[in-house]
Amino acid sequence: MGDADASPAALRALGYTVIEAPLATAPRLAADLRVLPTSPLADEAALRAACAGDRRPTLVLAHDAGCEAIALEVSDLRDEVVRLPQSPEHLAARIDRLVRRDRDSAWLHRDILTGLLNRRAFGQRLRKVLEEMLPGEVRGLVLLDLDHFKRINEQFGHSVGDQLLRSAAETLAAGSSPDDPIGRLGGDEFVLLLTRYDTQTLLNDARALLRRLSTPLQVPSIGDSVVLTASAGLTLLRPHLTEGEVMRQADAAMYEAKGSGRNRLMCFEASASCPSAPDIDADLERFNEVTKVFSDRLARIVGDMGRRLVEGARRQALQDALTGAHNRRYFDERLAREVTQAQRNGRPLALALMDIDDFHGVNAGFGWPSGDAVLREFATLATGNVRLVDWLARYGGEEFCVVLPDTGIDAALAVMERIRAAVAGYQFHAIDGRTIPVTVSVGVAALGPEDNTPITLVDRAGRACLRAKAAGKDRVVAAGSA
Repeated sequence: MGDADASPAALRALGYTVIEAPLATAPRLAADLRVLPTSPLADEAALRAACAGDRRPTLVLAHDAGCEAIALEVSDLRDEVVRLPQSPEHLAARIDRLVRRDRDSAWLHRDILTGLLNRRAFGQRLRKVLEEMLPGEVRGLVLLDLDHFKRINEQFGHSVGDQLLRSAAETLAAGSSPDDPIGRLGGDEFVLLLTRYDTQTLLNDARALLRRLSTPLQVPSIGDSVVLTASAGLTLLRPHLTEGEVMRQADAAMYEAKGSGRNRLMCFEASASCPSAPDIDADLERFNEVTKVFSDRLARIVGDMGRRLVEGARRQALQDALTGAHNRRYFDERLAREVTQAQRNGRPLALALMDIDDFHGVNAGFGWPSGDAVLREFATLATGNVRLVDWLARYGGEEFCVVLPDTGIDAALAVMERIRAAVAGYQFHAIDGRTIPVTVSVGVAALGPEDNTPITLVDRAGRACLRAKAAGKDRVVAAGSA
């Protein structure tokens, strides 16, 4: 903020806590709303990017008519646009209006118990996603119903049941991407919209959510832990489907999961049905039905075999054969997409390049089969210490990359320090049983305005990794600007 009649000092004098920060770091600040003056912005493109770069309610201070028109066009309905000059008291009234509007909007669209989207708000989000879906997008809806939850309420009481519902909501939120809408439909039913790079990743993440949910939950009021499980149905979104059709498909798959033994994920599979003519003989009608069922099942088996073969070939093309991590081809293709999406939406993105220290010594001293075992165990260890939305790829040799969407540099450094410590504390063993000392050097870079291509982001992370090596290895170093 730099306008004389909208200075931070004037707002502080009115009792507000004001944090001054450049646009690049503002999204990471813990603030309820933001005040965006247009005067420091260089051009129209910068103004549009600034308005779209933060999802919090924003008070835009337009210093001329042109900026006011652009801000009114691109700002969200939750935002306010004010033409300067204005008195501090007027700006304070607009800020209070933003806070009240955001609070009222949150209450109207949130489930009171869990804080997730309520049924109505989630339905609105689903309709919008179906209307705006683009060809090639991979989106799925997951409907979860907690298993035997009525029995839990009867055994422990509804207050404990409410605690478990809140814990389940927190678990789902912690295991999902920040951009995955999550709602509570009512009772013990939850619903999520997942957007992923491909169908296999979508399935893997949905299954991982069920596994996270089955972790024992501590309930202080009963002095014990309770294990929740859920049955889930997954259906892939298609632009031609309606909200009701998507929910019915997910519901059918969810009940199929319950009928198959619970605590599992089932995917919806549509089966066409053709009505028979009313004048056909009953025996012939039954024969036709049996024939149709047999034909449908045979077609389904052949189709499934074809899909499995295609998916298997695709996995082989995009998966590193030794470690099971994504390979270099997958890395190059997906990173370009991640960078484009982050730049378009004004979202943070971080990348870390990890290089196992002195790996040539592992191969020379313990043999190449032992070196291969180290690479496999390292990939497993790294994957187990990142979030579901983060992903690992083998960059080449003993080098791996972790891509962290919606993550700033500080959070990325913390994640990579966790991986570094896990590697240093892990007991790697050679084929003959000897212990292999293994450490890793890591360079971390956050996407910045200087990163015109994914290559520059990788290059900055690589240079930071080289500095970690030069500083003594077994450490994490953040990249500077290009």
